[in-house]
Amino acid sequence: MVQEIHMETLRQENQRLRRRVTQLEELLRVLQYDAHHDPLTGLANRALLLDRLTIALGMADRMHHLIGILAIDLDGFKLVNDELGHQAGDQILKIVSARLMLCVRTTDTVARMGGDEFIIILPDTTGKAVAIVRDKINRSLAQPYLLDKREVVLGASIGKFMQTDLPMMPEDMLAEADEDMYKVKLIRRHGLELPVMWKDIAATGLYAPPGVPQH
Repeated sequence: MVQEIHMETLRQENQRLRRRVTQLEELLRVLQYDAHHDPLTGLANRALLLDRLTIALGMADRMHHLIGILAIDLDGFKLVNDELGHQAGDQILKIVSARLMLCVRTTDTVARMGGDEFIIILPDTTGKAVAIVRDKINRSLAQPYLLDKREVVLGASIGKFMQTDLPMMPEDMLAEADEDMYKVKLIRRHGLELPVMWKDIAATGLYAPPGVPQH
């Protein structure tokens, strides 16, 4: 009888320990996920992006593939935050994240770098393929965003960088894509390339960039 009680106690203790181990494993999994993903959108964060880009560079070197990088910054996002509030801005960021994921392959990496800036890594690609993805993203992000039965129209400035034959550090490649993105944004801001998006925004009377009259 005493032995049976002892065995039952051991079984209960083993079950308790197994539950505790399972809880700790789940906690570790959550902590690892949180350390590598953006808490708002669930996209990769900068740490995971750099890790993926480093791996992609190693594969590209061995397999003689090219890597493309797209740097994306939303146009007019600050106006949404200012006029509709940060909750509306967060909702748009989630929608943008979902749209970006639909524009890429499962082997690509979409990351949020903070604010309204995103980076996409396109391994094993070509310049033509990257241009196609960029155009697809442009069209997708220019579609209206419905916020509490209210339509908001935004667009994006998208910079591109293609891997060269010269070895580069991951941070330098991201900087090149970022620099190209700011060039695109500057061109659009000064009206040298007036996209339909801005006309739509101006027509609402709510969101118009400098130099575009509101109606």
